[in-house]
Amino acid sequence: MNLNKSKFPPQVHENAKIAPQLVFFLVIGAQIGVGILGFVRYIAKFVNQDSWLVVIAGGLGIHLVIWMMFSILNKHGGDIFNIHHQFFGKWLSIPLSLLLSLYYLATAVVVLRTFIEAVQNWMFPGIPTWTLSLIFAGLAYYIVSKGFRVITGIAFFCFVLTLWIMFTHYFPIKHGHVINLMPFFDHELEDFYQAFKVMVLSFIGFEYLLAYYPHIQDSKKAQKWAHYGSASTTVIYIITTISTLMYFSPKQLQGLTWPTLQEWKIVTFPFIERFEYIGISFFGIVILINLALALWASCRGLNRVFDIKIRLSVIPVSLILFLAPAFFTTRFQVDELNNYTGKIAYYLFYAYLPLLFVISIFKKGAKK
Repeated sequence: MNLNKSKFPPQVHENAKIAPQLVFFLVIGAQIGVGILGFVRYIAKFVNQDSWLVVIAGGLGIHLVIWMMFSILNKHGGDIFNIHHQFFGKWLSIPLSLLLSLYYLATAVVVLRTFIEAVQNWMFPGIPTWTLSLIFAGLAYYIVSKGFRVITGIAFFCFVLTLWIMFTHYFPIKHGHVINLMPFFDHELEDFYQAFKVMVLSFIGFEYLLAYYPHIQDSKKAQKWAHYGSASTTVIYIITTISTLMYFSPKQLQGLTWPTLQEWKIVTFPFIERFEYIGISFFGIVILINLALALWASCRGLNRVFDIKIRLSVIPVSLILFLAPAFFTTRFQVDELNNYTGKIAYYLFYAYLPLLFVISIFKKGAKK
């Protein structure tokens, strides 16, 4: 076992790389997941009708982090695991890289367990957690085992197949009340800050780029596409937030766990009686790319630290993804899982990555 592999920048064959434009689909595909079904309630708890302003601030903050990420990666080359070695040396880089890999896996567990809860609450109350875990962990394993280009292709098709869901916001906006959005800036800065921290969880996913950066052709050109992807996510979140705030009063909103699913109950077509069943089913497609990217990034970390091939490490990692959701059995436990993961992501985005950015300023770049 080679514990020193991350000392060297990863060598990726040109045939295994993706076009920089496809980063758009990887970023937006990883960021938008099951959280969009309920995130408005959590930020509205602090700022009510000003929630859409927090979404804008959260999106701008992510753009800053993406800029710092590319500044580090473009200057020093390689991936985050190689940068750990450059900045901290062999022995300190190993635990840092393993913690990052564990974080990537934790994001997959959060997505899967939250989606399972939505299915259990709205579609099949009696279905065991392990059944859905087995299905989605198995599918994620299969996708990851086929390679990164396959993951990218699925991200593209997930985007195309689910884009139409955004048009369902027409119904709550049509029946909503603009007055619910007023007055603007009606809360203290501390309230905005607390809501901003909660909003971070909904933007998780773009940081997988730290692992797959070497898999991008002419990777410096991918930066604008990463920004476009995150900007598109922000726009989708703004529309979702505004439609939810217009349709529900603050008191109603705080009594709901899944506001978007409640909105879907008013979506009517002559041939569909329960549209929320269709929506949840399509979100099953959405979370597949969430899970696949998170698993791949986690396995990539193990590959870079221990020199274990991804097609081998994905087996135990997928097994953990299958088993972990069963340990979170109540709404409170699932909420706590989301809260702790969101806090870790907040400090990763706004403390650890800025620290790496500052270190990179004083470090020499990679040799050409």
